[in-house]
Amino acid sequence: MTGAERLHAEGRKLFAYPFRLYVLDCAEGSTEQVIISVPKKLFKRAVRRNLIRRRTREALRHVRAEYADAAGKDILMVYVANEILEYGKIVEGVRDALAKIQ
Repeated sequence: MTGAERLHAEGRKLFAYPFRLYVLDCAEGSTEQVIISVPKKLFKRAVRRNLIRRRTREALRHVRAEYADAAGKDILMVYVANEILEYGKIVEGVRDALAKIQ
């Protein structure tokens, strides 16, 4: 079972718009992992999916230091909004998501 499948099956489910989160404590001795998923069903073109992934990764990079409690956890972030949100809205969503993980 891959990391994403394990997170999906065993992880705690949370919701913070525009993301659905699956959170699981890291296995002993492994590094934490963040997986960002943008469904092909919502965004057919790879360019748009990649744009959302890049914005989310950048937002996570900027915000992550504020939430030390999220360290040591594997996180699967599934983008659920029907439209491409502005960077500011994605940052707010990432902040909300990391706050709920604590």
